[in-house]
Amino acid sequence: MTTASEDPDLDPRPPAGVAQVPAPPPPPVAALGGQLHPAAIALAPLRQIAPLLVLLVTGSFLPVVAGLAVAFSIGASVLRWARFTWHVADGALVIEQGLFARQRRVIPLERIQTVDLVRPLRHRLFGVVEVRVEAIGGSETEGRLDALSPDVADALRAVLLRQPARPASTVQPAGEALARLGVRDLVLAGLTGGRIGVAAAIVGLAHQLFGDRFFETFSIDLARRIDIDIGGTALLVVAALLAVFVVSIIATALTYWDFTLTHRDDALLVRRGLLEQRFDTVPLRRIQGVTVEENALRRALGMATVKVQIAGRAGGEEAKRTNLLLPIGSRRQAFALVEEALGVAGLAAAPLTPMPHRARRRRITRAVVFTAVVTVPAVIGFGRPGLLALLAFGPALAAAFAAYRALGHGQHGGVVLARSGALVRATSFVPVTRLASLALSASPFQRRTGLATLALQIPAASASGTPQLHDLDRGDGLELLLALSEAATGTPLPAQGAGDDA
Repeated sequence: MTTASEDPDLDPRPPAGVAQVPAPPPPPVAALGGQLHPAAIALAPLRQIAPLLVLLVTGSFLPVVAGLAVAFSIGASVLRWARFTWHVADGALVIEQGLFARQRRVIPLERIQTVDLVRPLRHRLFGVVEVRVEAIGGSETEGRLDALSPDVADALRAVLLRQPARPASTVQPAGEALARLGVRDLVLAGLTGGRIGVAAAIVGLAHQLFGDRFFETFSIDLARRIDIDIGGTALLVVAALLAVFVVSIIATALTYWDFTLTHRDDALLVRRGLLEQRFDTVPLRRIQGVTVEENALRRALGMATVKVQIAGRAGGEEAKRTNLLLPIGSRRQAFALVEEALGVAGLAAAPLTPMPHRARRRRITRAVVFTAVVTVPAVIGFGRPGLLALLAFGPALAAAFAAYRALGHGQHGGVVLARSGALVRATSFVPVTRLASLALSASPFQRRTGLATLALQIPAASASGTPQLHDLDRGDGLELLLALSEAATGTPLPAQGAGDDA
């Protein structure tokens, strides 16, 4: 069954348990507008320098042709700069551009969700900032101002987000610092991030060394058919592993260098990046949900990651990094940040209700069946050596029990909690007032055991996944759906027929 509440993006109600504080009056819209900073003229040609240099070095381009290409690029950049204007008027950001066909984009202030400031390396050379504006319903960045001075960018962000005007703060955000990452934290994040590239590099290297014989693990005469010195192979594998981890650490450092999370007024400000500095804005009123993730290694170390779901944030890989409120931190720090973001105290200690034992039996059955599907062909194909595949039942059953222990749900202060995941444990926090809809569903296997899954659908779930309460008792799931629907909309729903669609 599915029931929808009012659009939570436009819902003025704060999450339950949050004290309603009068919003500060919007700053006066001063004479904000005009053309971009003149540095914008040089930014476009700079993007083309590297390809031209490559062509010159390889001999694919004559110097004269390269010079003409640069001159044409500069001329086109001057025309684009001259024809690009922007201003804030009548409650909207207006952007006009186009050399021949003029394009006019109007973004009402009430639709604006986030305003991010970005300083790639070439922008830092000229002391300018790129402003990216994202609005409700947009699948990509709605407005992009490629080059503004830092003080103008800060003033524009304050106006668009209706915050009190402040001096330029792109160098050091003012406000209460909630989290900072040092070099040790970045190294730890790179080593424990669980990047799939690590496994891919190992498999790829092994395939290069052994060829197809690497995958004949169960063959009894594998050792006789390896023509490579084992000692040299081991050294190569160790060196490759070290290289992969070093690359992972460097990539993490480039992305999250000087990471600082600050609470200022009614928004969270994130500063990060080494070569490309980013200043992301997370308005508290736009937060649809928060998730704490703990992979197996970080859970053993008492560490966690915090992600936030924001309505209107453009998708893609960069959005995933932007929605990361805390790349790595202690578990205590992570849950304290959740309480800060949602304005609800006590979430870290909120009790969770376990799922029924039928959910455990379901996971054990699934583990046994899937493992048998893999091991039986191994036994048939390899004979007695294939019996080693039976050892996979132990880890499979352990993972099944761990997956069941990770399941849980609860409510506290008007926030729904949902926890799941064996290898990566995810605890989601969704304010009831942010629910866009609820869906209770059951697969054929769940129906046989009287179980169901309740999906907490929020507008920002497309990039991060919909929070779900897996394997609830079917009756409890229906009662919870009706209770949450009434809490979200203030209108009780009839019970008849509710279970038929689940």
